[in-house]
This record gives sequence, structure tokens and C-alpha cells, in this order.
Amino acid sequence: MNADMNTLEAFHMMWQRQILDVCRWVHVSNAEVLQRSDLSTICDILRNRRLSLFGDVARLDPGVPAHDALCLIVDTNEGRQAMASWRRPPGRSRNVWLIKVQEDANALLISTLWRSEIATGATVHSD
Repeated sequence: MNADMNTLEAFHMMWQRQILDVCRWVHVSNAEVLQRSDLSTICDILRNRRLSLFGDVARLDPGVPAHDALCLIVDTNEGRQAMASWRRPPGRSRNVWLIKVQEDANALLISTLWRSEIATGATVHSD
């Protein structure tokens, strides 16, 4: 996953340099390119969007499939037993979206994020 993020970040920086008309043979650091473009790194942009999406799904009305699926996963993470027929198909990745959301939220428990989103209706991230 880190290799993919590095590739995506390199692509993002390459196009920022292109937009800013920075020549390839002139040494300009990535930090300076970010400062000139007034943009965040692609990792920060993705982190903010993941947290925003999590908050949007958490605030959906009960009964909406996305909300119910997320609620089921939060309950499972809290130790409640899921249905016996609910299993990941063989060969599927164990790295799920919620693990990334938890990393983005500085290792807050998913259940803590979930409860705060439902209780306050506010987003957890800062732009």
C-alpha cells in the first residue's frame, strides 16, 4: 500500500510542477512546490476525504444500507458476534477501509469515532 501511495504522491507532485511551470532540470524541493501551489500532499487529501466519508455514512439514517453495514462492522469491532454466515470470501484482503480510517483518526477506536459522529453530527477531521 505504501508503494501505491508513493507512486500517487510522485504523480501528484509531477503534475503540480507541470502546472507551476517548474523545469525538470531546476532543483525545486517538493516542499517548495507544495508551498507555491498552496495544496496539501495527496496523502493528506485522501485522509481528509476518508474521514469525511466516514462521517457522512455514520450520519445517514438507520435503515440505509451503507449506515447499517458500517454499524455492523463497528459492532463486530466492539466484540459483538456477527452472523455465522458473514465471512470474507477466500483470497480477499484483510486490510479494510476502516483500518485506514482508524489510522487517519490517529488510532482512535472506530467505535469512539462512530459514537462521536452520531452524537454530534460534526466531522472529526480538520481541513
